[in-house]
Parts: sequence; C-alpha cells; structure tokens
Amino acid sequence: KMKEGLLVVICPDGGERYLSTPLFTVKQEASLKFYNTMSRSKESFASIRPGHVSIYSCGPTVDDYINIGLARRFVVSDLLTRYLEYKGYEVTHVMNITDLDDRTISASHQAGMDLRSFTEKYIKAFLEDIKAIGIKPASQYPRASGHIKDMVDLVRRLLEKGVAYEKLKSVYFDISRFPDYGKLSRIDLNKIKLGSTTDLDDYEKDNPRDFTLLKRTKLSELKRGIYTKTEWGNIRPGWHIECAAMAMKYLGESFDIHTSNRGLIFPHHENEIAICESVTGKPMARYWLHSAQVLTGGKNVGSVEKNRVTVRGLMDEGYTGRELRFWFISNHYRKPLHFSYGKLQHARSTLSRLDQFVERLQQVRAGHPYPEIDRMLHDLKQGFADTMDDDLNISEAFSVIFKFIRKTNRLITDGLLDRSGSDLIIDVLKKIDAILRVFDFKTPELAPELTALLEERDRARLEKNWIRADQIRDLLKDRGYRVKDTPHGPVLSRC
Repeated sequence: KMKEGLLVVICPDGGERYLSTPLFTVKQEASLKFYNTMSRSKESFASIRPGHVSIYSCGPTVDDYINIGLARRFVVSDLLTRYLEYKGYEVTHVMNITDLDDRTISASHQAGMDLRSFTEKYIKAFLEDIKAIGIKPASQYPRASGHIKDMVDLVRRLLEKGVAYEKLKSVYFDISRFPDYGKLSRIDLNKIKLGSTTDLDDYEKDNPRDFTLLKRTKLSELKRGIYTKTEWGNIRPGWHIECAAMAMKYLGESFDIHTSNRGLIFPHHENEIAICESVTGKPMARYWLHSAQVLTGGKNVGSVEKNRVTVRGLMDEGYTGRELRFWFISNHYRKPLHFSYGKLQHARSTLSRLDQFVERLQQVRAGHPYPEIDRMLHDLKQGFADTMDDDLNISEAFSVIFKFIRKTNRLITDGLLDRSGSDLIIDVLKKIDAILRVFDFKTPELAPELTALLEERDRARLEKNWIRADQIRDLLKDRGYRVKDTPHGPVLSRC
C-alpha cells in the first residue's frame, strides 16, 4: 500500500502529456530552528560537519544527589539529542562530571571520606537517577579529576597569549585582554560595581573582576593529597578551566551546541568562552541553548536547602521515573517549570490516559479498515516534526499527539479501526516515543482468573444472562479493569 509519493496518470495520447499530483499534500520540510542565546533569536540549524552534531552539556557537581533543577536541564539535553537522532543526525554528546571543586572537597571533608570515594558514590547515584528518568547515556562523561594535565596545558597556552597572569602561586584570566567578554550574557563590565567578581574565588587578583584558572592549594587540601605540582606551585583547577579544557579535548576547537540552564550563562559560560576563544580565535560553540530553571515557592530549586527536591527523593515517595520525565518535558524548555505535587499528580493521570489508549490499540481485533489511516499518520508525523523543528516546541507537539489520540479513540469506539490500522499507529507512536520516552508499549498480561471471567461474561451475554454479565463487569471493575462493549467485541482497559 502506497503511503506517500507521486501518483502518475498516463493519458491515452501516446504519453506526450501526463498528470502528476501528490498522493498527500506534502509540505516542504521546515527548517530546524533553535533559540540561540548568543544572538537572542531563533536560528536555522546547520551543523559544522554535515550529518553529524557535536554537543557539550554542563553536567553535575557530584557532592549530593541530583535535584530536579539539574534533572530538568539533563532531560532537555536528552530531548535535544534524541530529536536530532530522529532527524537522522549522528550525535556526539559530551557531559562533564565535576568531581573536583570547592563543593566536593568541602562536602567530602564534612562526610569524613576521601574525595574519590565520596564522589564515586554520587557519580553512581547520578547515573542511576538519569537512567530512571529515561535519559540516554552521553557519548562521554569526562571527569574533571582525570583531566588536570589538559587544564594545565591550556593555562600555559593562555599565558603564552598574554591573557592570563600568575600571582602568588595562583593563575588568573585577565578579562581586560578579551574584548568580547560579556557577549553571551550581554553584561556591561563597566556597570559592575568595584569589588565584584566574575567568579566566587577569593584570591589576590590584579582585578577583582578577573577569574581564577588555577588555585594555589590550601594547607588542608595538601594534607588530604588534593593538589597537582606545577611550575607555579601546588595547585588545583578552577571550575571554568575544567569545562573549557574538557570541551576542547573531546569536541575540538569549535563544536555545534552547548547546553545548560540560564543560571550558568554568567559567569560560567562567559568565562568558558573567554578561555577557549582566546586560545583558538574561533567561536567555542555555534549555538547556545539554555533551559529555564525549576521553581518551588517562587525560588530556584536548590538555591536554599529547604528548596532542595531531589529525583531520588521523589522516587522514594512513590513517583516513577516516567512520571517525572513527563513532568520535566511538559513545558517548553525556555519557560520556567513550577514544582508542586499537584503537577506530579497531573502527570500521573495523563500517563494513565496514555496507557489506556495504548491498551485499547493493542486490544483491537476486528473492525472496518479506516480508509484515511495513512493520511492520519502522515499528519501526526508532520505535525510532530513541525512543532519540534520550532525550537523543540514540546507543548505544541503534545497538542498534536493528544488531538490524534482523541480522533483515534473515536474510531475504536465506532468500530472503524482494524488490527492492521492499530498496528500502524503503534509503530508510528513507537518512533515518536524514541524521543519522548513517556509511552508504555508493554502488552499487559491478564491473570488467568481475569481471562476466565472475561470468557464467562462472553458466554453469559450470548445466553442473554444480563444479570451475570453485569456481576462480572463489576468484579472486573473491583480489580481495576473497565469493560467496554463494542460492535466488534469487548475492550478491556485499566480504570
């Protein structure tokens, strides 16, 4: 059966004229567009290497279990990666792990653990948690602690370029030597009050607005073995040089997309750009995608201890990773996501309706072939692609899906869909769900006693024993199942 293409009619005049019309009205494929923080506008996407996309995502600082603010930005990176693969791109996705910084050092000391054992615990938890919420593993998870040599080498290059300086055994970046500083955040350094800083480190800089590349090691860190010997003394790297060095090592001097959330635009990403572009003279990344933050009580999740809500904590409360993922992607990534238990319950009930729809599709046995099924599926795929091509407009994409579900449910109820049609629908939904990861296509296996009750009810209806048939219907309802009688047989679904 032809699904799309050209219908060619040869006219009876020797073939000198012909009529060609599309089987469907096929739209020209919309350009894939992303909102680029650098330009403050939507831009058509073009990768550096045709057919291949390189992505760097800021990963977790492994001093605790990941909170839902971090999880959202990781899910957004996953949605981006999966959609690019759906579009036919080969994707290299690098996500760093910060296992060597002020926070991990302080937290491991408070826990009475050596730094490596402490961070290993939270790296393991991080990988478990992102798997639970349906995130595909990145191509690489480089750890800061394993790339200190790369960072030191990069600092040497910055010193050679004259954009960094050493003072009292620490090395700093001189932002006055990088004229484009502030181009991502649009910050005006002249308006930053005297004494402000572009990082959080309190060292003896020439200018408080400069940021730290390598920090001289404290005595407490020396005693714990947390240091690296260099020509400047015993040091450990600053946060900004860590990401810059790892991004360049794994993705080269320029790559396609840098992702994170808006909270890292300044100073972190601004400082990454200054480091990389001072050395290479090339744009660090072509596109900068930043998700909005997760709020609870009007404040950023994790900004204060009482606002910390972790993925692991919510799963311990009984929410599934699939429910959390649906909630994470229920809103456009550039809009703030407001946390409440009511919203999680709404995600749960919506997934329940999706599950009921899939069960209805799986239980279609008899019915009339629907002549417009190919057209319906074409519109679903086209509508989904059009919305996702528009800066991953997931809200509109779900609108397309739910509209399709409502129409399909009516067809099933009216007996206008046969098994072949339901199989085609499931096949398309599986392809879409390779991106969303919110459907559940596992065929439910009925317990033998439920199957026996259904068979007994069928016999009772054939014998017109309506009282017994209604009794069995009520028994099934007590067990969490709803029976709907259609012209083509009963359909069983979860309540």
